[in-house]
Amino acid sequence: MKLVITFLAVLSFAIAAPSFAHSDEYLDTIATPHGGQMRMAGAYHFELVVSADALTVYVTDHAGMPVATTGAAGTATVLAGGERASVTLQPAGDDQLRGSGQFVLDPAMRVVLNITLPGQSAQQARFTPLAPRPAAMPVAAEQSQNEHHHH
Repeated sequence: MKLVITFLAVLSFAIAAPSFAHSDEYLDTIATPHGGQMRMAGAYHFELVVSADALTVYVTDHAGMPVATTGAAGTATVLAGGERASVTLQPAGDDQLRGSGQFVLDPAMRVVLNITLPGQSAQQARFTPLAPRPAAMPVAAEQSQNEHHHH
């Protein structure tokens, strides 16, 4: 009987988990796999990693599993240093989109992503990738906090 109750509890959490939305402020406290800034966009998480003249976006589902980007298309509008740049994003690796352009690495920079995955509607996410963020929580602490908040 205990096994059945445990199974039902786990099943109900698994079904309900995708409905929990995380705010940008919360996502800024999470240690990301590639050191970028993460945002929710529909059924996906986009992690934006910015380097000199290049943008890389890693796409995962809400469980953190990689999402294939083959056939995906995207653009990034970069607002930095008083300038506006448009960067075309193309598939580059299993779960990535990449693009390059001329922009300034500025702590006040803002980036707006528009990404369309095959068969899906376009998703948009806004980033402040170089802005100071709170210290990232270790993954174990994040999981513990999630368990605490989602029961």
